[in-house]
Amino acid sequence: MQIEGVFINAYALLVAGVVTTLCILWLGWRSRILWKNFLFSLVRRRGRDGEEVALKLLQKNGYEIIQSQLPLSGHCMVDDQLLNFDVRVDYLVERDGRKYLAEVKTGDAANPKNIATRRQLYEYASLSHSETVLLVDATSKRVMAISFNNK
Repeated sequence: MQIEGVFINAYALLVAGVVTTLCILWLGWRSRILWKNFLFSLVRRRGRDGEEVALKLLQKNGYEIIQSQLPLSGHCMVDDQLLNFDVRVDYLVERDGRKYLAEVKTGDAANPKNIATRRQLYEYASLSHSETVLLVDATSKRVMAISFNNK
């Protein structure tokens, strides 16, 4: 009889261990999701704050805001199949009778040396047939005219 009790206690201990492990894994998974959501909300807040700073900065530098979240459409061929796509530019602005697309960035993304930012600006310039687009660094409160002269 003594041996059966040991097996039952060992089995109960094993089940308790498995259940505890599963609970810890589930809590870790939920904690990870909550942490990622928290970080995402911080990034979104930083972006919203950056856009508010950018609006004031553009106006202070003599730019009139014509439209925000300007949609642009483009297309390319993928294996002889047409692929249509849309992008959204933060602002269409005007100064001295000239219109510009303006993209707002914060932190490291606001540096024109950042390859992803530069490619994004190049795409905007290409789709809008513009030589110059504005990069608004909301962190350092700077408006930069980025020119792509492909001649």
